[in-house]
Amino acid sequence: MSDDWADDFWYSVLGADSVLKFGCQLKEGFCMAISYFTDKSAQPVAREIESVLGSAFPLWERLVNCLAENYQMAGDLSYGGKNYGWNLWYRKSGKSLVSLYPQSGSFVAQVVLGKEQVEKALALELGAKAGGMLRNTPQLHDGKWLFIPVTTEEDVRDVEQLLLLKKRPLKTRSGK
Repeated sequence: MSDDWADDFWYSVLGADSVLKFGCQLKEGFCMAISYFTDKSAQPVAREIESVLGSAFPLWERLVNCLAENYQMAGDLSYGGKNYGWNLWYRKSGKSLVSLYPQSGSFVAQVVLGKEQVEKALALELGAKAGGMLRNTPQLHDGKWLFIPVTTEEDVRDVEQLLLLKKRPLKTRSGK
C-alpha cells in the first residue's frame, strides 16, 4: 500500500468510478463525507432530503417502503461523523441492516456483508455496479462494506437482494 493509504483504502472500497460519481472527494488522505448533509448541528428534514435526491427520490422511496413492508422497520436519522454525514440508518437489536446516504441526485446504500453472506451474494445475478463492488471490495474483519451508489431501478433491486441475504423478511399478518 502506498503512503496515501487512506486514498488507496477508499478507492479499493468504493472504486474509482464511485468515488467520483457520488461525490466522495479525497482531501488530505481522507474521503470527504458520503452524505450531502454534513453539518452535525443541522439534522435534515424529509423535505430537504427529497429536494436533494431530486429524480432519485422515487428510488429512495421504493427502498424505504420495501424496508417498512418487509421488515417493519423505520430508519433513524443518524449522524455518522464527519466522514459520513447524516444517513437513514436501519437496525434492529443493535444489528445494522442498511444505511442510506442522500446525495445530490442519487444516494448511497451501505450494506455490510459477513463472510458467509458474501459467498451467497457472489452467486446472485447482480448488476455491474453492485456486482463489481462485491467482487472488488476488500474483506475486512467485520465483513465487506459495500457503498453502492443508487441511480437506477437495477441498483435498488440489487440492494434489495443483498438485504434478503442479511435478514429474511418478516411474515405479514395475513401469513404471507
